[in-house]
Amino acid sequence: EDGHSHILANTIPNCITYDPTYGYEVAVIVQNGIERMYGENQEDIFYYITTLNENYAQPAMPEGAEEGIIKGIYKVKTFEAKNDYKVKLLGSGSIFQEAMKAAEILSKEYDIKVEIYSVTSYNELTREAQDLERENLLNLDLTPKTAYIEKILGSDEDSIIISATDYMKAYSEQLKPYIKGNFKALGTDGFGRSDSRANLRKFFEVDTNFIVYTTLAQLALNGKIDKKVALEAKNKYEIDANKINPRNA
Repeated sequence: EDGHSHILANTIPNCITYDPTYGYEVAVIVQNGIERMYGENQEDIFYYITTLNENYAQPAMPEGAEEGIIKGIYKVKTFEAKNDYKVKLLGSGSIFQEAMKAAEILSKEYDIKVEIYSVTSYNELTREAQDLERENLLNLDLTPKTAYIEKILGSDEDSIIISATDYMKAYSEQLKPYIKGNFKALGTDGFGRSDSRANLRKFFEVDTNFIVYTTLAQLALNGKIDKKVALEAKNKYEIDANKINPRNA
């Protein structure tokens, strides 16, 4: 388990970090990095990129995704359904597959429309948002600029947004001040341990079932669905309320 490296890497101002899911994301990131480091401007930067050793399908790159991959987020797919509660799932790295499966379950079994996004870098998104926040503060006489994360996710305060990563919750939570809507982060806080991927993801509460339950729970807490639906899902997916917090285990 490596739950902290992206947080530590973010303490180095000229370290550019990414946690990609797909091969095409890696290709876009590396190409951009080569251009920035060895191109005409030769920026004084270096990269930290976490890649995976898990086998899963590699789809074609969505049209026009390059900008979002480099900036840190882009929409991969919309799972259509009858009920549009403005649910958005954010997945990163290997956990993106868990989020994708959760989106499919929410759509097919609960008739909830879900937009799913690949977040290649919470660090880059946060840095950009912080830079614009400072720029807006120092230029009160000008029209405020909008952070990229808000441009992509929108400004609807009614949205239900769930992030799931293979890293500590603080990695995605750093972006919370710049996200409009009800934001909930799932992550792998706690001591590292060895086990199967399925067991580790279940233990750290970032697997498909927990993402589904968390989404339903957030919908219930915000009055979108009956709390009974979330409680039934809790039993169905064997979510143990008495289980020790992974951070303290």
